[in-house]
Amino acid sequence: MALVSALAASAPAALPAMAAPWQLERSDVETVTSPDGHGYRVMIAWPEGEPPAEGWPVLWLLDGDDNFAIAAMTARRLERAGARSGIQPGIVVAIESGGLPRRVLDYTPPAPGYAIPKGMPAHGLATGGGDAFLDFIDRNLRPRLAARFRIDPHRQTLMGHSFGGLLALEAMYQGRAYSRVVAVSPSLWFGDGVLAQAERQAGDAAGAVLLLASAPNESTFANNGSGDGEALVTRWQASGHAARYLPLPGQSHGSTMLAAIAAGIAAAFGEEGR
Repeated sequence: MALVSALAASAPAALPAMAAPWQLERSDVETVTSPDGHGYRVMIAWPEGEPPAEGWPVLWLLDGDDNFAIAAMTARRLERAGARSGIQPGIVVAIESGGLPRRVLDYTPPAPGYAIPKGMPAHGLATGGGDAFLDFIDRNLRPRLAARFRIDPHRQTLMGHSFGGLLALEAMYQGRAYSRVVAVSPSLWFGDGVLAQAERQAGDAAGAVLLLASAPNESTFANNGSGDGEALVTRWQASGHAARYLPLPGQSHGSTMLAAIAAGIAAAFGEEGR
């Protein structure tokens, strides 16, 4: 009897039958259907109080299912620091990427005749839907957000990682309605120079401020006309655009987005972005 009592005392407590899930205040999740019938979960987090007269700035975040919670909580923590951080209130909009086939399709620019080579990430998957996905944000998600919140059309930031970083650069070169672009470890190897061509064709409308971040010696770069990330930033500066390279030592391709989240938030919501 004593042994049974001792075992019972040492056993872990039973979990509550109805444990409450963790929730993020002032947030919402909705599903928005694109013109081709695909449903995207869109996660939104907004600040307390009334927006400023010009509206809240917006951070559009790709791979939203992975990055929403950490970005929203980091933005709020930095905002609470006030003048010490220089971070103002803003809205985080994170778009779910879906499964790998959909992500690869949505985050890669059109490259006629190109197929991802063997041995490279996502070999064999369809590519080239990036323009349609950017149109979906511009024509569907942006008006939907503006109908719900007062947003500042002049402070819109797009942030993405890997293929998402590639898409962010494509949006910048096309002169899409983003004031800032944050490209983390962009997949510059994609498309046999398609991004370099977009860079050459970028006109005066391509005026977004660029922040490009990567770890040293990442395999996301290749000698295909795009060079490496730091060289891309140098070229963009030389053409008269504001740009900055952020090295992320000690990181790998899989960890660079997490390491760059605070810098992305500063680009979107910082005082210098006003």
